[in-house]
Amino acid sequence: MFGHLDSNKKRILKDIKELDYQDVNGELVGSDRLKRMDLVSHLRVTNKNLKSLISQKARANWLKYGDSCTRLYHSTLRWRRLRNEVKGFEVGGQWSEEPEVLRKEAHKLFEDKFVATKDFGVSLGAVEFKSLCLEDNLSLIVDFTEEEIKEKVCQCDGSKSLGPKGYNFNFIKKSWNVMRNDFVAVVAHFQETASILKGCNASFIALVPKVRDTTRLDQYRPISLVGALYKIISNVLSGRIKNVLTSVID
Repeated sequence: MFGHLDSNKKRILKDIKELDYQDVNGELVGSDRLKRMDLVSHLRVTNKNLKSLISQKARANWLKYGDSCTRLYHSTLRWRRLRNEVKGFEVGGQWSEEPEVLRKEAHKLFEDKFVATKDFGVSLGAVEFKSLCLEDNLSLIVDFTEEEIKEKVCQCDGSKSLGPKGYNFNFIKKSWNVMRNDFVAVVAHFQETASILKGCNASFIALVPKVRDTTRLDQYRPISLVGALYKIISNVLSGRIKNVLTSVID
């Protein structure tokens, strides 16, 4: 699709260099200037395609060979951990790295974020909403089947980061014949009791920088790293809701 990117890039750079040489000698005409602009545009596209190709090759090698236990791998992992570490941030306009001060500031920020502090005065009491018919309602509460659970497991991305136990969805997919009874039992327990075991519902909160150089805590975006069972149950439920959603939403 991309062609020979390296040779194309060398040819474009050579043509640009020749036009620049003509420009220095005062021999460049208007058509040549337009040609040079077109070459620069092609160079940008070529560089973009080259970067994309390198990324695809690296991804393919990772999927084929995986991470090797080499010095380069561990040094890269250590550097990434140091780069992502939150050593401190501004508190009251002053930079602080004291754990107790940072802990209190983080607690205050998330407490303010997740507590309702304003009544907007919106009332939906007089609004008539569409409701599901009896058949659609029963389709939501029928017992989950093994095929339905397996379909949602197969739809999950298997190349995501490993969980706390060191496994991701690829392990579940390849071991489905061994683990299927356990997963079906867990989903059936959830459907019967309407609750998830505390260990399955636990998640880790990670802070993702929203800007390049972060100095304040509000410049981080929190994300929840949920477990596999939680994802499977939520995907099964969303699949059920998807089938009846058009009955109540235009």
